Amino acid sequence: MILEMGLIAGGVPAGWFLRHSRSVVGAVNRALGWTVRIMLFLLGLSLGLDDTLIGQIRSIGLYAALVSSFSVAGCFVAARLLGRFAFPEYAAGASAAASGRASANVSSFVALGCFLAGVLIGWLRLVPVGPAAGVAAVWVLYLLLVLAGMTVGFDLKALGIVRELKARILLIPLGVVAGTFCGSALAWLVLSGFSQLSLPEALSVGAGFGYYSLATVIITRLGDPALGSMALLSNMIHEALALLLPPFLVRFSGKLGPVLAGGAAAMDTCLPVIAQVSGERCAILAVFSGMCLTLLVPLLIPLLMALR
Repeated sequence: MILEMGLIAGGVPAGWFLRHSRSVVGAVNRALGWTVRIMLFLLGLSLGLDDTLIGQIRSIGLYAALVSSFSVAGCFVAARLLGRFAFPEYAAGASAAASGRASANVSSFVALGCFLAGVLIGWLRLVPVGPAAGVAAVWVLYLLLVLAGMTVGFDLKALGIVRELKARILLIPLGVVAGTFCGSALAWLVLSGFSQLSLPEALSVGAGFGYYSLATVIITRLGDPALGSMALLSNMIHEALALLLPPFLVRFSGKLGPVLAGGAAAMDTCLPVIAQVSGERCAILAVFSGMCLTLLVPLLIPLLMALR
């Protein structure tokens, strides 16, 4: 986490020094769009190359998809409620609706195509199996973080939002937790008729908040590799949805929707999408919320697993 935050912080002064160059600002925004697509492609590729996950899709795929989808939906609902009652400046309305429209929708379809292409190419083994995809994903993520930091540097006045909101800013990560747990509980109710998955297990899967690597390691070390695999797939889907859906749903949820849907990944992988769709001010909120949630993951999952 320290390296990721350092890369974001390193991009901020670069963005500030270059903020008056329209060509640089335009190039950074275009680069953000393409790096997000590349990241989605590599995410899909890693999924397609993982024979274990592919082999378990029939058994755990439905559970993972429901938990992740309901969790993201819960976050969008929480964002709408927060916008209405606590953050009226970010509520759903004309200002949110004006961002993107047709071009954003096309961009989302292109991003979805990149993800599906990665899954297909990995599954068909059209690229050599090895660590290259993982290494490439790391470097693309680093580039994403620097570019996201530059977008914040283009408008350093946004940093004042933390001082303006004071304790109210804590409602954002709390909204993610509430929305995720409500969505995970609803998914458990849907699954309860034909699954042995318990409510604490469903909540544990959702409690990764999109941080699939950390959630998987924690659950697996707690003695449940099968649930760990479900957490991996579910939180990968969560992250993919958080990258794909904001241009569509920001009009329903307001500008906080992408922030809450990003969960723990709002501070890194999802940050460029948040900056593009919701603006630089919300990108600051995303970094704060992502940091809080990243610290909560290793606390909440063991607690929930102990309640099984």
